[in-house]
Amino acid sequence: MSEQLSPESAPSLQEPLEFQSMGSVAEAAAAPAPASRLKWIAPAWFFLGILIGVLGFAAYNVLVVKPVASTAAAPSMAAAPTFDAVAARSAARDGTLDAIATLQAGGSAAAAQQQQPQGPQTVAPNAFTVRGANQKGNAAAKVTVVEFADYQCPYCKRFEQSVAPDLLKQYVDSGKINFVYKHSAFLGQESIWAAQAAECAADQGKFWEYHDLLFNKQNGENGGTFTKENLIKFAQELKLDATKFDPCLNNDVTLERVKADTLEGRNAGVTGTPTFFINGKPLVGAQPLQTFQQQIDGLLLGQ
Repeated sequence: MSEQLSPESAPSLQEPLEFQSMGSVAEAAAAPAPASRLKWIAPAWFFLGILIGVLGFAAYNVLVVKPVASTAAAPSMAAAPTFDAVAARSAARDGTLDAIATLQAGGSAAAAQQQQPQGPQTVAPNAFTVRGANQKGNAAAKVTVVEFADYQCPYCKRFEQSVAPDLLKQYVDSGKINFVYKHSAFLGQESIWAAQAAECAADQGKFWEYHDLLFNKQNGENGGTFTKENLIKFAQELKLDATKFDPCLNNDVTLERVKADTLEGRNAGVTGTPTFFINGKPLVGAQPLQTFQQQIDGLLLGQ
């Protein structure tokens, strides 16, 4: 129910009616406010209306507009690429040169994996240049195994220490195959310097001795193990001629050989190390001895 006004108390239409912030219409008619007070009522209501409008507009933006904007931005934010340093190192070791470039550009690890090339392709058995100092075995053998490796690569070290000794003993020492080492120096500056140093040793007929020493000295990636200063010390351990070795390394005399090897590998689809080509057919990773035996024996038997 609502309170009703009696005819006696109802205001006359000829009498002015003033607005009050509180109170009934009858009270307003019975007790009109002083003139000094009346002149502020209309402006007060005007500014109150503006204030209410501003507050309402702000509430609308907070409650309606911003959540919508956040929702619209969510897919973009969710898709924002991040650089994953751990994934980058893993990618390098697992053999994804192009994936590393993607990661450094801001791509995700998953996107990097999707953008990898198809991997090494079968090539002609004589597709690679061979330097005499970098090969072992019978150069005229029916089977040639070419290895692309990096001296800082842990999987290359695993192959060199757990598979290569038996492989070389069974097939190289017997003259059944020709084994060739080529550089794929992609894990950083120290990989390049180590490869250059190995080539400087090759100029003195000590490639394989220096090659073995580098893998024995391997200790992480770009941590100072393969600085030029240390590489010169390694040469001293092998009693190499310092008057030839030191300027060879310091002046980057063999750098172009390292670059040429790495480029040959890339052109053949090498994206990681170690990668092998057995008579031109690729074999990726530090595979067990049995895997090499199956492929080599099949070729030796003409299969």
